Amino acid sequence: MRYAATAPGGRMPAAATGSELPAYERYSPMISELMAYREGLAVDGLRIRRAREDDWDALRDCYDRAFGGVHAKDFESWKRQFRLTDVIVAEDVSDPDAPFVAGTGSVIRMRVAVPGGAELDVAACAQGMVATTHQNRGLYSKIQAEMMYIALETGADVFAAMPGPGGNYGAVGIASHTRRLRIDRRRAKLRAGADDSPPARELRPSVARDRLREIYDRWQRITPGALSRSEFYWPATYDDSSCVITHPDGYVIYDLIGDTVRVRDFCALTLPAHRELLRCLLGHGEYREVLLDTAVDDPTPLLLGDPRVAATTGVDTGVWMWILNSPKAFEARAYRADFHGVLEIDDPYGMSPGRFTLDVTDGRGSWTPAPEGVPADLRLSPAELASVYFGALTPLELHRAGRITESTPGTVAALDQALAPLRRPFNITPF
Repeated sequence: MRYAATAPGGRMPAAATGSELPAYERYSPMISELMAYREGLAVDGLRIRRAREDDWDALRDCYDRAFGGVHAKDFESWKRQFRLTDVIVAEDVSDPDAPFVAGTGSVIRMRVAVPGGAELDVAACAQGMVATTHQNRGLYSKIQAEMMYIALETGADVFAAMPGPGGNYGAVGIASHTRRLRIDRRRAKLRAGADDSPPARELRPSVARDRLREIYDRWQRITPGALSRSEFYWPATYDDSSCVITHPDGYVIYDLIGDTVRVRDFCALTLPAHRELLRCLLGHGEYREVLLDTAVDDPTPLLLGDPRVAATTGVDTGVWMWILNSPKAFEARAYRADFHGVLEIDDPYGMSPGRFTLDVTDGRGSWTPAPEGVPADLRLSPAELASVYFGALTPLELHRAGRITESTPGTVAALDQALAPLRRPFNITPF
């Protein structure tokens, strides 16, 4: 498949709209054999198009059958997070008089914070599904290819996905992890410390919504890997069946289920806010446990007198990402040490392959095509590049796993020092 690029590994310009043109006529002159293969898959009796307003009822019916429904408190708010031009409809037209939706996928336009506090534009892949009657026929590959075209059309810097247990997306790498904690509320006590924090307050989401948005936006901008939320996210996700505790520098949203306090959102900008919100959660004397999702380096267990009462029940991958605009991305993030080396990117999709010079001096980075004939110091794929960029995995970890090939001794260790994150990436916004 052909698509435009200013330079290998550079930003993909927004394509001319006009969904009547097939993707291969909207992008040129670079060719990816894998993308061409996916686009060229013949799926008899099916056509791929972008959604119309009158598709929503049919799409919602598909979501009901595939995911058990859209788990939104307000469907109208939920759907306003999408643009119709970013929603794909795979339509079975084998009977021209009775076409129906056999598959779909969507892109949500978001932003993501990177190490150092800058943000990149994201095309997040969401709601991907194929009806059970149409699986194993190549349809989802075509939907995936179309989602990538939408990402290029939006001018996104990063493509993001949250693969379900049954599937994956080629070339995306782990960009964050989620640690799941179970706190034994009966035994948990805060470790002694200064408690001079302003008082917290219990509210309901509808009353606290503006405050929650303001705090979340502050938290998101300083948390690597955290995704932005539109104004429509809040009414779509929370109603007054949930409980809220607000603090000037944080909040927690939670549900009371059986004998469990199930935390849905925990955002603390300062240590005093973190301690105060945790103290309030532990104050639910009628409940046995608190379930809380955190970053892998979150201090919650260390704020307790006995950290063993906060058991880790699992560590899951969070968001997976693919960097589409490497020059912008590597200029935007912060660094911990200087680095000078040539990286070779093996990209089967043909979107960012080649040999590039990463030059980091005094905390500023640049990503440029390497001079012709200069050998690579190390080799990796776009998946590994995204993981080390956000800090979910380190170059040394991936090198030990055989997923980064080092040609010049010491290059992996030097890159590891340069990219070392101050905070591990973490995201609490599903899509």
